[in-house]
Amino acid sequence: MKNLKGCLALSSKQAFHRHDLNRLVAVLNTKIRPSLTIIDGIYGLERGPTWWMGADPHRLDLIIAGKDVFSCDVVGTMVLGINPEEVEHLREYASLSGRTVSLDGIEVKGEPINQVAQKFEWRLSEDDVLHLPGIEGLTVQYPGLSWCSGCVFIFGGLAAILTKECSGVALDRVEICQGGAVKAKSDSKQVFLLGDCAISANKDLKDAIKLKGCPPPVKDTVMTMIRNSLPPQKARKVLLSRMIKRIGTKLGVYSEAFPILCGVCKPPEFDSKHF
Repeated sequence: MKNLKGCLALSSKQAFHRHDLNRLVAVLNTKIRPSLTIIDGIYGLERGPTWWMGADPHRLDLIIAGKDVFSCDVVGTMVLGINPEEVEHLREYASLSGRTVSLDGIEVKGEPINQVAQKFEWRLSEDDVLHLPGIEGLTVQYPGLSWCSGCVFIFGGLAAILTKECSGVALDRVEICQGGAVKAKSDSKQVFLLGDCAISANKDLKDAIKLKGCPPPVKDTVMTMIRNSLPPQKARKVLLSRMIKRIGTKLGVYSEAFPILCGVCKPPEFDSKHF
C-alpha cells in the first residue's frame, strides 16, 4: 500500500512526510485501487527496510498475489511475523473502509501462513548502525516519519562510508539531525543538520553545520561530515582515500565493498544471479 506513493509527484511524496504519513497512505489507497497486487517474497529482509541498516535477506521463495492490496499487505505482514493490527497505516485504512485488520473475509490459497511465517527482527536504529564499527561520540536520534526517502538514502551513503573509513574513531560529542521532528541535544558539541527539514526544525542553532537541500547532495554531505568531525590528520587520510577509490571506480579498476553490507548477501542462501 505504501508503494503507491510511487504514483505521486516528488513534492506530494515529501508533503506526506510533513503531515500524517500513515493517514495519507491510507487515504491514497482509497483513491488508487490496483486490480492486481504482487509482493515479491523470494527474499524477506530482516532488519530492513533499508539495505544500509545491516539488513539480512532470508530465502523464503514466496510470491503473494491478490486482487485486493489491503488483503495482500495483511498476509505479507503476518508472513514477516508482525501483527497487522500494529501497523498504523493498515489500521487507518481499515477505519476508512469499514474493514478489520485481520484475516476475516480474506481467502488465503496456496501455502498456509503458519507454515511459511517467520519472526523477523524489525530494525536497528541509526545510532546502532554507526556504533557497530566502534565509532564513539556520535549521536543520531530517531528521525521519525518526517524523514523521507531522499534523506534516507543520503544518510545510507554516509553511514556506509563512515563505518568503513572510521572504525574505532572517537568523536567529540557529534550529532547528526535528520527530519523535521528532531531537536539537537543540548550537550552536543558539533551538530550537523542533514537536509532542509532538519535545518527548519533547528533554526535557533547558529553554530550548526547546515547541509542544505531536499535532499542534500551525498558527496557534499560526506565531505563536509569528514572535514568537520574527524581529527585533521584522520580527515586528510580519509578524503585522500575516498578520492583514490572514486578515481579507481570511474576507471573500472576498483570495485568497492562496504563492511556494513559484507556477509549478509552471500551464497548459498542469497543467489546474486537472481538479479
